[in-house]
Amino acid sequence: MKWRCTDLLVACALLLASPAKAQPVGQFIDGVIANVGGNVVLYSDLATRLEQARNAGETVNDDMACRELESLLTEKLLLEQARIDSLYPEEQRVEGELDRRIRIFAQQLGGEEELEKFYGKSIKQIKSDFREAIREQLMIGSMQDQVTGGVRVTPKEVERFFKEIPEDSLPFINAEVEWSMILRKARPSEEEERRVRRKCEELRERAVKGEDFCVLATLYSEDPGSRDKCGELGMVPTGVMVPEFDAVAMSLKDGEISQVFKTSFGYHFMQMIERRGERYNARHILVRAQTGAADLRAARQYVDSVAALVRDGLLDFGRAAAELSDDEESQSTSGVMLEPNTGATKWAIGDLDQQTFFVIDKLKVAQIGEAQAVTLPDGTQAYRVIRLNSRTEPHRMNLKDDYELILQATEGRKRQEVIDKWIGVHIADTYVRVLPDYAGCRFDHPWVPVKAE
Repeated sequence: MKWRCTDLLVACALLLASPAKAQPVGQFIDGVIANVGGNVVLYSDLATRLEQARNAGETVNDDMACRELESLLTEKLLLEQARIDSLYPEEQRVEGELDRRIRIFAQQLGGEEELEKFYGKSIKQIKSDFREAIREQLMIGSMQDQVTGGVRVTPKEVERFFKEIPEDSLPFINAEVEWSMILRKARPSEEEERRVRRKCEELRERAVKGEDFCVLATLYSEDPGSRDKCGELGMVPTGVMVPEFDAVAMSLKDGEISQVFKTSFGYHFMQMIERRGERYNARHILVRAQTGAADLRAARQYVDSVAALVRDGLLDFGRAAAELSDDEESQSTSGVMLEPNTGATKWAIGDLDQQTFFVIDKLKVAQIGEAQAVTLPDGTQAYRVIRLNSRTEPHRMNLKDDYELILQATEGRKRQEVIDKWIGVHIADTYVRVLPDYAGCRFDHPWVPVKAE
């Protein structure tokens, strides 16, 4: 091979630097290093993978670079077949996944404002940058699911897989917990709701009478994402905004100003700029009701009373979480919190945020903690109660405590075997070219034709 991983990492450091902070250190020109059915692999794609591995503490060398390159080639092959099979995700699904990842990034950095500072861009611009990549990832995932959809493993296969692992190679499992939550957001008083609606009505009246919408939005709107853009949202498809917002937007003609309406974010009115079928561009003004100490006390009393009913055996925690909690993501899992990076119910103790750890650390299994004040990523104040469902102490992997983990590994290996067979068939029917400088890798599949002796 004519290239070294260290060269890639130097380039990657430049590519990943924030545009606002990056300084030119020589000139790096990105380029195509492989092509699979018209889907290109860029030098920067590989460099980013290696940088991520290095940040995760892995040893970065040429062998790893070859593995990552083959992984990228496989993804492009899956993507090409997904396009052939028209496995395009719905826009609503793309936007939902985009929103979910933005929430995770914002939580890790300390809120949306910190996320915008980190990238030097608005949330809208960040979403625009990531949207196509998310769409392709969903297509790749759909293709993988289609190829491996019939994969099932039996308990005997799980046991056989576990017994194949040498005893001295069994991994050490750190302490893990499964936990559930019921959350109640502080709700503004009726008087505050009336005050805010009156304020929004007054602003709408001023706009209708001809005051500059841009000035009104800049001065009074409480939507940080659009306030500095005269309230303008940009062209968005239906399904991106909350349903109430879409419904009003689709009822307006170009230039028309809506009545005041309410969503989960507060009170709005909007002016339609342009509609194109199921897409629209509008400007809006948002006014949000504020919560006070009395509203927070009411939220605490609510979760306290729900927790008391559960402790007394009069209400099931899972049912209460599904029907009474304000946390939408855990409603569908009966309150069980999913680890955001893996989607698993088990959390490594070290992955818990400090506030959650201090509550869980004091709980016994099946015990419910006291009501705890929390601030949500959007700044909303709330109270929650946490239930500890299970706790696993540090140990060597075993079938009893780690069956779910071993089951996932067994399924993973079987799915990989199916994918490997699928790749072998489809490489022959797909145009594949890997640049000579990268063709020296020892791939698991024949991405590079073998030259005759």
